[in-house]
Amino acid sequence: MMKKISVLFVVFLFSTLSMAADVSVNYGGEVVKVKGKFPAVGAKAPTARVTQPDFSVKTIGGKTDRVQVIVTVPSIDTPICSAQSKRFDEEIKKFPEVDMTVISMDLPYADDRFCKGQGIKNISIASDFAYSEVGENYGVVVTDGELKGLLIRAIFIVGKNGRIVYQEIVSDINKEPDYNKVMEAIKTANALK
Repeated sequence: MMKKISVLFVVFLFSTLSMAADVSVNYGGEVVKVKGKFPAVGAKAPTARVTQPDFSVKTIGGKTDRVQVIVTVPSIDTPICSAQSKRFDEEIKKFPEVDMTVISMDLPYADDRFCKGQGIKNISIASDFAYSEVGENYGVVVTDGELKGLLIRAIFIVGKNGRIVYQEIVSDINKEPDYNKVMEAIKTANALK
């Protein structure tokens, strides 16, 4: 069993985007630039402060006793980001010990309204508006076009050892991530000691 988990873990490591370079993504048929460097798979997950709907501060990244899933989206108020967050809230119920945080630049007021309106219970919704550390530390800030200053759609899974074990940068902001792949990566990461 452990051998199978190790093999799956290695497959995920090499099947994800192990980049540490500037990136571009598509939005509405146009290429938009993204500021910063994505931390590579295997790298230490940078710590970052985010603001929760009640304005308390949560620190994500780094080494913890739980697997962390860091999800960035442009705005929780858009249909795709809303659908994605609701889907992850439902999916992550299978892993109550995993900490998933969906982060945008939306104000905590909007995050609070979304959580209450959609009955979000299994994931955290947070904002990068106050510190901008997620955008900077994870290299997910759009630098041009009408989405300038917002975050792209990306997912980082951080093992208990504080290292990134999976990442998905959705190449088109108007598309949803590969949920099956993400959930398999969570399952694999969660099984590791």
